[in-house]
Formats: sequence, C-alpha cells, structure tokens
Amino acid sequence: MTKIEVDIVVIGAGPGGYAAAFYAADKGRKVVLVEQDNRLGGVCLNRGCIPSKALLNATKTIHEAEASAERGIEFSSSPKIHLDKLRSWKNGILEKLGQGIATVAKARGVEVMIGRGHFEDSDTLRVETATGQKFIKYQKAIIAVGSKPALPKAFDLGNPRVMTSTEALELEDIPQSLLVVGGGYIGMELGTVYAALGSKVVVVEAMSSILMGADPDLVRPVARFAEKYFKEVENKLLEETDYVLELKQSNQMSSDCKNIKNLKFPIYYDNLSSEKILTMDWMEGEHLSEFAKTNQDSSKGDQIGQALWDFY
Repeated sequence: MTKIEVDIVVIGAGPGGYAAAFYAADKGRKVVLVEQDNRLGGVCLNRGCIPSKALLNATKTIHEAEASAERGIEFSSSPKIHLDKLRSWKNGILEKLGQGIATVAKARGVEVMIGRGHFEDSDTLRVETATGQKFIKYQKAIIAVGSKPALPKAFDLGNPRVMTSTEALELEDIPQSLLVVGGGYIGMELGTVYAALGSKVVVVEAMSSILMGADPDLVRPVARFAEKYFKEVENKLLEETDYVLELKQSNQMSSDCKNIKNLKFPIYYDNLSSEKILTMDWMEGEHLSEFAKTNQDSSKGDQIGQALWDFY
C-alpha cells in the first residue's frame, strides 16, 4: 500500500476548506484537498448561497420590469419563464466558479483529490475515488465538510412534495402555491425567487419577526417587499394560539389546527393548502420534530401539496 505523504490534508473544498488549503500552501506546506463532489466550492457554491443569489438576480428583472411602468415604460406581455434555460444559466455560473477554484488550487500547488475520505487511523486518510482507493499520510488534518439540509423525521414523508433547499434550487417546476415555514434568510430568499416566478407564497414564522437577529433597518425593506409580493406573511406564531402546522401524506398539505401543541398557528390557517411547502426555521430538527405529525387529509381543494425543509 503506497501512501501519499503530505503536511496537511484538508477534507472539504468549500470556502473554509479551500481557503485553509491555499493559505497552508502559501506558507510552504504540502497540501492535498479532498472533495467528494466533482465540482469544488462546497455547499455554498453548489447548493447554497451562490445558486440562491444567482436566482435572486435573475428573477429581480421581473420586478424591475413591473416597476418600470411607474416611470412610463411598459412591456406588452407577461414574462415567459423557460425553466430549462434558467436552470442551465444558473448551473453555468456554478461551473465557472468551480473551475476558477480548481485553477487557483493548481496555481497554489494544492493537489485536489476527488473522492470520499475515511480516517484509517490518526495519521492516515483513505480516499475512495473513481479509480480506486488512495491513502494519504498526513501530519495535520483540517475537517471542513460543510453542512447538509436537516429534515426532521416528522417531515420525512417519503414524498417529493417535501423538499429541502437543494431541491428548491434545482427549479424542477413552479408550484402554484408555496408555503414557507420559517422566515429566516434562506426561506425569504427562496420565497422571493418563487414569488417572482409566479408562485403564491405564504411565509409563517414562529418568532416575532422575519430575519430574527438581523438589523431592523435591514429587515424592514425585506418585510415591505414580502408584503407586496407574497400572498401572506404571518409571524409571532409561538404567542398567539394553540394550533400547529400538520403535514399530511396526501394530495394536499394543510394545517389541521386541532389538538396540537407547542408550534402554534392562527386558527384561520385551517385547511390551508399549498402545492409546495418550503420550511426554513432557526430551530434544531430534533425540536421541530416535536411540533409536527402526519394524519389523514381532511381539507378540501384540488391543489397538490408539497413541503420544503432546510438549513444551509
């Protein structure tokens, strides 16, 4: 068994991992950067911040076109959304940025190894690559593996209507309605994208405000935008009633609003249905799992429900 001997192995090629690898290489260390995805950049570039911001930038033009009517410039027809082209454009941005990181790694003398790493012992990493196993003997290891969407068991219905942000960023379709559970920045960003594309977006937030923890001066313009373009934004749900969102394994998602405690929703959300639900909340998954359960659908309507849950 031949081992590649290095000073430092970095596991994970996201913003934390590749920055650490580049810095170490600049200091004269021999570095190997291990990444399981084919494209470098980690969650931020591939399934988080960058695709989200790209879609925000693209869909912003729709609102700008609408606002231009106030300045005397009107467009004769509604925009036509070609999801395949939009998705391809977004993916093209990610590919260029990923290639840029790989180019910098090569210029810095950082060896990139694509594969999944497993610690064999305190100074050996086994990497499962497409061409077989490779072994790295290191002096120091930096673990920067990033994050993944958290889907509490109570929301894991085995149904494609229940999504994480990863699926939402793929833009498989534009739901007629989208319920966003959690008014943090991820929920507000993706809610904004889907609202621009034509979904009727409802945001529900347990706390007293959306974007909790952010400067109020920054929250206000987002809240004004949501008030104008979202169907509804409801917060303070932990303070007002004894009702909770209930996800249903059926053709609809609705809030049953009966005999549930802890995470509370106003009673007028009874029979709320959404084609998709984007659930983004600051609470940890194991806590949220106490707040939801499945039941038989008793609501009316012909919309197909879908749920989306996520943390970056």
